[in-house]
Amino acid sequence: VANSRTIRELEWTNSLQGLTVPFLATALGIFLIRQGFLGVPRDLRDAAALDGYGHLRFLWRVAIPLTRPVIAAFVVLSFLSAWNSYLWPRAITDESEWNTIQIGLRAVANSNPDQLNVGVAAALLAALPVLAILIFFQRHIVRGLTAGAVKG
Repeated sequence: VANSRTIRELEWTNSLQGLTVPFLATALGIFLIRQGFLGVPRDLRDAAALDGYGHLRFLWRVAIPLTRPVIAAFVVLSFLSAWNSYLWPRAITDESEWNTIQIGLRAVANSNPDQLNVGVAAALLAALPVLAILIFFQRHIVRGLTAGAVKG
């Protein structure tokens, strides 16, 4: 309820921001990125300070490149969460042009209840982009999710 109220107050209903921003501000994402940044050695911060790096320059030049696998894992997990969402898009969109793939799959299933092959074909087509992203980013996902698992 709070998220939908915030989206309505920001006038993000029927918009790309309303469909994506809530999936970027998750507890899992904050935890993953925090753990990734905690994994940056203190010695690198000290060396960067000796080289004249300020906080922002250290962040952009050192910390973010080192946490790229964690960030990639977070982006992929956020994409999958948004892609598979059904209730959130139904709650904040009321125009058919903003319907997501899951709402479209439901419409296909409702319009052809006797033709399961049409629904299965639509679900297969909807799964192809997800499979492509998972295959392409598999190495980054595994490295990002295990980055903070072992202290050493």
